[in-house]
Amino acid sequence: MLKLKGSIKISGDKSISHRALILSAMSKGKTKITNLLESDDVMRTLEILRELGVKITKSNNCWFVYGNGTNGFIEPENALDCGNSGTTARLMIGAVSSNPIKCTFVGDKSLSKRSMSRVTKYLEDVGTEVNITKKDYLPLMIHGSENLLPTTHHIQKASAQIKSALILASLNIHGKTKIVEKTLTRDHTERMMKYLNINFKIKKLNNGSRIIELNGPYEINSKDIEVVSDPSSASFFIVGALIAPGSKVMLKNIMMNPTRIAFLKILKSMGGKIKIKKTKNISGEEVGSITAEYSKLKGVNIPSKLSAMLIDEYPILSIAASQAKGKTVMKGLDELRHKESDRINSIVTNFKNIGFKITNKKNDLIIYGKDIKIKKNIKIKTFDDHRIAMSFSILNIIYDNYLNIDNKDCISISYPHFEKHLNSLTVKTNG
Repeated sequence: MLKLKGSIKISGDKSISHRALILSAMSKGKTKITNLLESDDVMRTLEILRELGVKITKSNNCWFVYGNGTNGFIEPENALDCGNSGTTARLMIGAVSSNPIKCTFVGDKSLSKRSMSRVTKYLEDVGTEVNITKKDYLPLMIHGSENLLPTTHHIQKASAQIKSALILASLNIHGKTKIVEKTLTRDHTERMMKYLNINFKIKKLNNGSRIIELNGPYEINSKDIEVVSDPSSASFFIVGALIAPGSKVMLKNIMMNPTRIAFLKILKSMGGKIKIKKTKNISGEEVGSITAEYSKLKGVNIPSKLSAMLIDEYPILSIAASQAKGKTVMKGLDELRHKESDRINSIVTNFKNIGFKITNKKNDLIIYGKDIKIKKNIKIKTFDDHRIAMSFSILNIIYDNYLNIDNKDCISISYPHFEKHLNSLTVKTNG
């Protein structure tokens, strides 16, 4: 038997790392970034910014970005390769759209199956020229302009990536841009802009919608950024502690942004013994410490209205659900179809292979908790999806490594130190 014991420093947040690089590149002056997540995805953003003429160096574990301003990108000589990173693709497409340059964006096989029109249709509305494969996919060519028209965007599908892409585009658009989101999504871009003293407005409407109002073009003064630790990465070790008897972990300096810790409320509602202590504010984000220990979990209903806040945590929440008494219902997961893999299919396929009862009705999942004993090796298909690989690595703790995960290399996309951190917490018991 294995359990998790101890404390580790979780790596920097992926979402913050992307935005720290991009907004520093669009600032004037030199920015020092500390605790940047050096994952495959983030390095794609960094290399693309270099291709666009931004000087970026590293010294003593700190990254230095020499910003060229909101209108400072130069036309790249090569195609901009986003690899597997949807965040890189969508945010950078937005960022370059209001610069008068031509760019070609490409990605790997997986990313080339993920929708880009969800961003480009808004950019085309304001005057950006876009040629896109099969009207939806990479490769795509974009011809940006500094004469885009300011307008009001009504975002139909809740997505922080779409919102952030439009915000980044608007930083160099002359006039007033309004972005209306019906459902609240992660607000890292807005928080970082506030930290950087960018002047914009947020209006909350009675129906729950929000309007983000920007009046460009902007000149942004550089400011050093510390990247806080990633709550999505922390979620794996928190669930590991909850499901493995005798476990207890403590994680410090974890981001406490309300749009990112909805999974903690879900785990607490399942009976998880989790203690949270907020400590300070770092570069616009609240941080705190989290303690989690073994708990007897029970199944819960997770409504669709929370889906935008749980989009990255559904795979690890499904692992918690498999060890809970009763059934867990997860509703409105359609956005999971458009991640690194079709995560609904990835979760269902592997759970059925292990022997769990799981049903998928349209975009809802019903998981029935069960105490399954495994005495033979079972293959886990990651579908080259980092969160699927990490989630089933956590389930492997209670199955004495009988789960053979087919591709752990994909974990480096978001969390290069995952295996090292997991091994440092893992302890053998006499059970």
